[in-house]
Amino acid sequence: MAPSGDLQALDIRIKVEADVYGMRRVHQLTQQLQQAQAELAQTTSQLQDANRKLAFLEASKARVQVTAYALTDDFGPDPVFSNNTPAREAYAVPKHTLPGGKVLNIALSPVAERKLHANLNDTIVLVSRNRRNQHLARFVDRTAQTETRPVVDILFADAHQARIWGRQTYYAVNISRADSPFRD
Repeated sequence: MAPSGDLQALDIRIKVEADVYGMRRVHQLTQQLQQAQAELAQTTSQLQDANRKLAFLEASKARVQVTAYALTDDFGPDPVFSNNTPAREAYAVPKHTLPGGKVLNIALSPVAERKLHANLNDTIVLVSRNRRNQHLARFVDRTAQTETRPVVDILFADAHQARIWGRQTYYAVNISRADSPFRD
């Protein structure tokens, strides 16, 4: 039989080891909690930012008629947009559906320009009426100054593809405006 002093020492050693393990575990759990709280704070901030951007999009959208056009020979050999970029070297939509991931070149009518508070080279988001499709576009040109409707013209590579596209109704939002949360 072990002397009682050895049992007491063993008992104390076990309690100390248990306390050390418990303290390590508490420290580990505290770190996990702090990390989870930091992630929650970051996610909350991102959610608030997203809600602010969605509210801006909803409040700033303007209904526009999107019309396709193509650079035919009528435009001459070296046409330029109003922002002085060469039109023949610009990206043009190849098919009768708007592609994702490309910045489209658009012209705005005077009414659309006023409604969107747009300046040349501003970035405009075009959103389909069912909200399934969103496209980024750059305001590079103006339509005829006599146009009295809010019209957005999109450059197509081929006149036939432009005729297939025709006219469609979209919502447009200028995300380059001074009060836009997208400028942050």
